Amino acid sequence: MPKMLSRSMPLLAKSVAIASIAGMCLQTLPSDARFNPGGTVGKPGNRRGLATRGGGCKASGNPTLTTLVPKNNVGLTASATPTFYWFIPQNTYQYVNFSLYNVDTDDNPTDLIYASTSRISGEGGLASVSLPEQGTTQSLEAGKSYRWMVRLLCSGNDRRGLSAMGWITYTPPSPQLANQLAAQPGNKADVYAEAGYWYDAVKELALQKQVNPNNPEVNQAWKALMESEFVQLNQIAAQ
Repeated sequence: MPKMLSRSMPLLAKSVAIASIAGMCLQTLPSDARFNPGGTVGKPGNRRGLATRGGGCKASGNPTLTTLVPKNNVGLTASATPTFYWFIPQNTYQYVNFSLYNVDTDDNPTDLIYASTSRISGEGGLASVSLPEQGTTQSLEAGKSYRWMVRLLCSGNDRRGLSAMGWITYTPPSPQLANQLAAQPGNKADVYAEAGYWYDAVKELALQKQVNPNNPEVNQAWKALMESEFVQLNQIAAQ
């Protein structure tokens, strides 16, 4: 189920073990975390919320519902069971729905891989969901692109609401990247960002922000990542 995070991200998805977070090497803090997408090909879509008429609910303030994806809408992940992040504005909706789809050759969604729906409080903040590592959920296949969407809904039966989307491609890390990550355990966000692994860079900084919510270097690294040339999620930088 999606997990809401406050502005300082004190909470993360339950799939993240607190013990593993506490054991992270934090002596080397992220320094810049600027994102380099390399040759990643962009995908169609809108990472900022689009509303459908009806339903009687609304969202207010800036930013609006926003999926945390690069400017070209697609990002790489080094994990077959990644974590997805988005921002929810203050709202009067009752539910948030997350959906992950296979797509056809024209990038249209086909079969549903994973979905979850949960109630929301109406408060604004960052939220996330992780694909389960066990169970019947299909893990991502290497080299394939998938489309994901979040929707704010007035009721569980009404599909009208505010929606935003993004894309993800699972690319297992090369031996060289794996060696870099092993050599710099406290600086994984920078390593991932420079290698173009968007989702992993975001997750690493989210973990750093949980451990050190008021650390200026961590917050600056988050700001640098969100304001990178190929990202431009400037309004998310302060979240």
